[in-house]
Amino acid sequence: MLKGLQHPNIVRFYDSWESTLKGKKCIVLVTELMTSGTLKTYLKRFKVMKPKVLRSWCRQILKGLHFLHTRTPPIVHRDLKCDNIFITGPTGSVKIGDLGLATLMRTSFAKSVIGTPEFMAPEMYEEHYDESVDVYAFGMCMLEMATSEYPYSECQNAAQIYRKVTSGIKPASFNKVSDPEIKEIIEGCIRQNKSERLVIKDLLSYAFFAEDTGLRIELAKEDSGQNTSLALRVWVEDPKKLKGKHKDNEAIEFSFDLEHDTPEEVAQEMASV
Repeated sequence: MLKGLQHPNIVRFYDSWESTLKGKKCIVLVTELMTSGTLKTYLKRFKVMKPKVLRSWCRQILKGLHFLHTRTPPIVHRDLKCDNIFITGPTGSVKIGDLGLATLMRTSFAKSVIGTPEFMAPEMYEEHYDESVDVYAFGMCMLEMATSEYPYSECQNAAQIYRKVTSGIKPASFNKVSDPEIKEIIEGCIRQNKSERLVIKDLLSYAFFAEDTGLRIELAKEDSGQNTSLALRVWVEDPKKLKGKHKDNEAIEFSFDLEHDTPEEVAQEMASV
């Protein structure tokens, strides 16, 4: 199963074998070398994660989860947490790793209590769950990334965490999230009822997780709300300030008819000019 998982945001798996350590059987997994640590070590070192970095890394985690969940049958990670998300040295991108607990959804629901209590959805304790448990765990990862605080750190043991999780009580750190948009996304991921949680596909379509294309579009003329055609202006933003590439005052103006035009047609027309 693991050898067939090839995705930019999934740690590459190469081989495995059984071994014995101190009289106990264990399984050795050989994966690609990740030299820059995990999200957990990053948070310990830098304490505060910049919003742009949080947005980019969360988007990459979602892409990795979407890949797992769209396999046939779907693959549930079951133990997603910041300790299992690795940072790549050359690009600074992130990859989901430690898939040792992942399971194939050969039936409608998986069965077995396994994972890390702070990141386990309520239904995991009932041994009857699906890929939505990974959405819950993603929400907890995002919470830790936004606050640099481990979820339910106010609890003294796993029993206290269990009581809070199954009662629908959010971690105390949830109230420390200052950005309302981030807080709303987290809340949508960690809802107690799995049928009310956000789904990966919808999350990836959120404006918050949109990739920076380097383009900015604005109204060229004030819109009265009466016309179906808009006058728009597109700017090419150059954050790296590459001299000779783009001038700050250069933009392209174009019209867009809300009833007849499509983004693809307008883009093709602009490219052919």
